[in-house]
Amino acid sequence: MKQILESFSEFSAIAAAVLWFMSARVRMRKRNNLSRGLSAGLDDPKALLLLIYRQSRLSAWAAIAAGLAALFAAADGLVPKL
Repeated sequence: MKQILESFSEFSAIAAAVLWFMSARVRMRKRNNLSRGLSAGLDDPKALLLLIYRQSRLSAWAAIAAGLAALFAAADGLVPKL
């Protein structure tokens, strides 16, 4: 049981790291286009809102995965070692 909880904890931590990386990648990939558009006076609120939505969705899933990793790690610590 202890190994199962430890495996779930590690898997959740890996998932959180990957999701946060993907969230940052969305922001970095679109930064040049958005800054050029905003500095040139081209207002495209739809593109900006879509970028924010994609990034916040990935960040929310990453936070959930990090929370699960913490819960599994805490449960792993509470289970007695046999």
